[in-house]
Amino acid sequence: MGARQIAGGLLRRAAPRTVEALETLPGLVGQLRADLSDLRRRTEETAQELTSARAEVAALRADVGTLRADLDAARVRGGVADDAIAGLHGRVGELEAGVADLDAGLAESRRLSRQVAQMTDLVFDRLGGPPAGTAGQ
Repeated sequence: MGARQIAGGLLRRAAPRTVEALETLPGLVGQLRADLSDLRRRTEETAQELTSARAEVAALRADVGTLRADLDAARVRGGVADDAIAGLHGRVGELEAGVADLDAGLAESRRLSRQVAQMTDLVFDRLGGPPAGTAGQ
């Protein structure tokens, strides 16, 4: 037997678990290499997903910017509409006051027209009747 074989035999007898652990070491290294390869593959997939997610977030941010601009424009248009509505409300108040004045003027005109009609009837009654000086004869 060679020195190597004698040393191996002594080592196996003296530390059987150590030799057993050393014999399983290549299998463990192979498993670790396979796990590492799998982790690298999953890391690359995750990096690609992350890149895709970043692109989606950038697109969403652009959409949010557009939505904010649209909202600001809508607020401006809403403010203009509110101002227009307030102006129309004030104008309606003015028109209602004008209509009330017209109604009052029309009522006054009707009253005066009735008085004129009554006076006209009185005048025609006197003109059509006997003379005022001959009424007692």
